Amino acid sequence: MADQQQSYTTMKLLLSILLLGSTANAEELIHREVIVYGGTPAGIMAAIAAARQGHDVALVEMNAHVGGMVSGGLVATDMGDRATVGGLADDFFKRIVQYYTDKYGADSKELKAARKGTTFEPHVAELIFEQMLAGQPRIQVWKKHRYHATQIGADRSLAGNRVTALVVDDLAANKTRTFTGDVFIDASYEGDLMAGAKVPYRVGREGRSEYGEQLAGVSMGPKEQIGMGDHRTQAYNYRVSITSNTANRVLFPKPEHYDPSPFIPTDGKRIKAGEVKGFGDFFTTIDKAHPGAKYDANWGDFAGNSEGYAEGSWETRGRIAARIRDGFLSRLYYSQNDPDLPEAFRNEARTWGLPKDEFVDNGNWPFQLYIREGRRMLGAYVLREQDLTQDRWKPDGIATGSYGIDCHVVQHLRENGKLVAEHTRHVAVNNYDIPYRSIVPPDVENLLVPVCVSASHVACCSLRMEPVYMMLGQAAGTAAGIALADKKPVQNVDAKKLRSLLVEQGAVLDAGYQPQLKLTWTPARPKPGDKVIFKAIPTSQNKNTLKQIQWDFTGNGTVAAEGERVVHVFEGEKIHNVSLLVADTAGRRRMLTAEVPVGSAEPLDVTLDEFDAELAGRWNGTFPDNIAGLPLRYSDVFHGPGIHRDQVVRGKVAPARAHFQPTLPREGRYQVCLAFRPSKTQATNTPVVVKHAEGSAKLTLNQRQETTPFIWVPLGEYHFKAGNSGFLELRNADTDGRIAVDGARWIWLGK
Repeated sequence: MADQQQSYTTMKLLLSILLLGSTANAEELIHREVIVYGGTPAGIMAAIAAARQGHDVALVEMNAHVGGMVSGGLVATDMGDRATVGGLADDFFKRIVQYYTDKYGADSKELKAARKGTTFEPHVAELIFEQMLAGQPRIQVWKKHRYHATQIGADRSLAGNRVTALVVDDLAANKTRTFTGDVFIDASYEGDLMAGAKVPYRVGREGRSEYGEQLAGVSMGPKEQIGMGDHRTQAYNYRVSITSNTANRVLFPKPEHYDPSPFIPTDGKRIKAGEVKGFGDFFTTIDKAHPGAKYDANWGDFAGNSEGYAEGSWETRGRIAARIRDGFLSRLYYSQNDPDLPEAFRNEARTWGLPKDEFVDNGNWPFQLYIREGRRMLGAYVLREQDLTQDRWKPDGIATGSYGIDCHVVQHLRENGKLVAEHTRHVAVNNYDIPYRSIVPPDVENLLVPVCVSASHVACCSLRMEPVYMMLGQAAGTAAGIALADKKPVQNVDAKKLRSLLVEQGAVLDAGYQPQLKLTWTPARPKPGDKVIFKAIPTSQNKNTLKQIQWDFTGNGTVAAEGERVVHVFEGEKIHNVSLLVADTAGRRRMLTAEVPVGSAEPLDVTLDEFDAELAGRWNGTFPDNIAGLPLRYSDVFHGPGIHRDQVVRGKVAPARAHFQPTLPREGRYQVCLAFRPSKTQATNTPVVVKHAEGSAKLTLNQRQETTPFIWVPLGEYHFKAGNSGFLELRNADTDGRIAVDGARWIWLGK
C-alpha cells in the first residue's frame, strides 16, 4: 500500500510539473477528482453518480445547454422495454411526469400526451436536467467549453497509462482552460477525449466475417459486396421541434444555402399528385398528441452526410453540421414558400413553424446535431450481434438494452438498375445486458467511455438510445467512485461491488439473463460409428435449476435425446450441426449450437440465413408473441404481411416472397428444413415450393403450430444436383396470417 501511495504522489508531482510547463497561467488549472467531458444525458448521470459518492466533479460541455439530444430535440424517446430503465434514467422520466402533473393537473391532456414521461418539450427536459444537477453541490458545470486536447503521462513508467488533463477552448472567453483530475469520463458523442488518450477505436461497419454477425456490412446491392465492411456510418440529422400552434410558432427561415432541388421530385411530386393533403401528413406521429403541440420532425436524413465528421476538426464538423441544417431547412422552407406548389398547400403549411419558446438563443433551432454513430471504442469487450440475440446475459452487466437494431440510411447504391437506400437491416431484439467491460478502455487506467461504447456497428444500432446512455453514464460515475475509493485502475473495479451499488441506486440488471451452461463432447473428432458422449454442464452462475435438456443431432429440429449426459453415434463423414435446448424452473430458455466434425469433416450441409435470401415485399423483424418463457433467438425472425397487423395496399395484402437458392457441394439426397418461430398471428396455410432435381414439391406449412421445440422444421427429402439449380421459396399469397422465416437448411443425407 505504501508503494502504491508513493506512486500516486509521484504521479501528481509529475502532473503538476507537466501542466505548469504547458500552461501560460497557473490560475487556468482547474482540478476536480472526476472530470466528465460532455454534458449529454450520459455525462449528467455520470456526474451525479460520482458526486453522490462524495467526489468533486467538473462537468464540461461544449454547448450553451446541457442535455445533448434529449433536450436538443429528441422529444419522442425511444427506449424499448420501459421496465428495464432504472436508476437516474428512471428518475428523469418520472420527473417529466411530475412536471406535467404539477403544471397542468393529473387529468390533463398534456400529462396524457407525455406518455409516462417519454414524450416532452425540449425546454422541459433541460429544466429537469438542470434541477438534477443543482441538487448536487459538488458538481460544477462549465458550458461552452469545447475539446482541444488530451494530455497523458509523459513518462508511462512513472505515471502509467493515465489521462492527466483535459484541455478545452472556452468559446465565450476565447481562451483555453485545463482540467486535471483523478478519473476522466468521456461522455461526449464525438469521443475526442478517448481518441486523444490514444484509445483504439473504429469508425464504420465491420464485415460479416469479423465477428460472425449476420447483419454486418453492406446489406444491399451487388452480391459481391454484400457483407463487406466499410467506413460508413448511418446518417445524422437534427431532431427539429415543429409546432402547429400558430400562437407559438415562427415561420421556417430561409437557410443561407437554400437548395430545394432534392425535394421537387419527391415532396413536390407527392404534393401535386394529392398524395400529401397537408404539411402534417409528412409526420408519422401527427395523429398522436404531443405536449405543447410540438412534434419531433425526424426527416432530415441524407445518405452519406455523416462522412468525415467523427474524426474531423471542429471546422470540418461545423461545415457538415451547417450542410445538414441547410438541407433540412431547405425542405421546410420549400414546403411553405415554393410558388410551384399549390397555394392551398402552402397556406396550410404556413400554419406550422418552429416553436417560439424553444432554442431561443439559437434561432429556435436545436443546438445539438444528432450524431447517431461516430467513433466506437475497441475496449475490454466488444458487444456484438450475438450478445443481443443469443448470449444476452453478462455477469458484469451494468445496464440493459432492448431497443431494436435501428439503422438509418447509410448510402445510396444501385440494385437491379434502381437507386436504393442502403442501411443495416432493422431487426427487433429482446432484453440484453451491456457489460462493464464495454465502457472500459483496454489499458488507460483512469478513463471510462459510456457513449462511444465498445460495440460493433450492429450492436451500436440498438444500444445507441439515450435512456441506455443515461444508465451507462450512471454506471461510469459509480465505477469512478469505486476506483477512487479503492485506488485502483478502472479495469480492476470490482464488478460485483459496482453492480451491488447500482442495484441500490435503482438500476435494473440481469434483464437479459438466460440459463448458463457449457456444451462438450468426447472424442473431439469422432469417426463414423464412434460413440460420442455429449454433456450439458451447468455453471455456478445459474440462478435456477435446469428442468429440461433436449438434443438435436441432425440439425433438422428433431429431438433425439434428453438429459445432461447423452450418447450419440454419427454415421456420415461431415460437419454435423448439433443443437442443445435447455429450460430452467423459471421458464427461461436458451439454445446452444455447435459444429461437430466427424471423419473427414467435409462441410456438406448448407445453411442460409434469411439475410442470404432474396426478399421481395415488405418484411419486418418482429417478436413472435406466444412463446412460453423467454425466447431463444428471435431478433432476426422476419415476418411478411398477412391478414393480421400487416401492411395493406389499396385494400389488398401486400405481396411478400422469400427465395433461398443454395450452392450445394454434391449431388445427392438432402433433407430440406425451414427455420421460424410459431406464432398465433401467422398463417396456417403458408405455401412453400421446393425446386429439386426431379421437379418441384408444393407444400403447405402451418406456422401457428409448434411441431418441434427447435427453430428448424423438416420439409422433406429430395434429390438435388450440385450447384445452385435448386431453391426453396415461400410466399404470402392467399394466406390466413403472416408468414415467418429465419433461414433455410439443406442437410446432406448421401447419394
